[in-house]
Amino acid sequence: MKAIPLMALLLSCAGTHAQVYTCPQFYPDKDKPAAPLTGAMMRQTEPTPTNYLLDDEAAEEGYDAHYGFDPGDQTWLVCFYGGTDRIKGRFHDGHEWNQRIASAASDWEMQLPRKVRSCTVQVRERKTRESGKSTWAATATCE
Repeated sequence: MKAIPLMALLLSCAGTHAQVYTCPQFYPDKDKPAAPLTGAMMRQTEPTPTNYLLDDEAAEEGYDAHYGFDPGDQTWLVCFYGGTDRIKGRFHDGHEWNQRIASAASDWEMQLPRKVRSCTVQVRERKTRESGKSTWAATATCE
């Protein structure tokens, strides 16, 4: 008798697949200048205490932000472009942790399916060895 609830739980978990959403490297609207990506966050239609940022943690070369959402509400990945106010992170073992860009000249939103309940946004800075210039990458992994 215990096997039936266990099988139902396993089958319901098997149907859950993470979806990955990536911000474009440059602002995608042709009506504005092609500003580079500098950060990202999640947004929901109706902000409530249960859908705010759950946790923000330092990561190597950037940060991770974890979000939770109310069932049925619309969610968006918000990508930020053209920011210039860099907040330095901490250095450990030759890598910088928790750096970010605090400003943005433009933002662009990607509408996600209504079934999304949680997302982790990973924002990373990548520096080129030749020039020392940096680019940013932002990816949301959602379930």
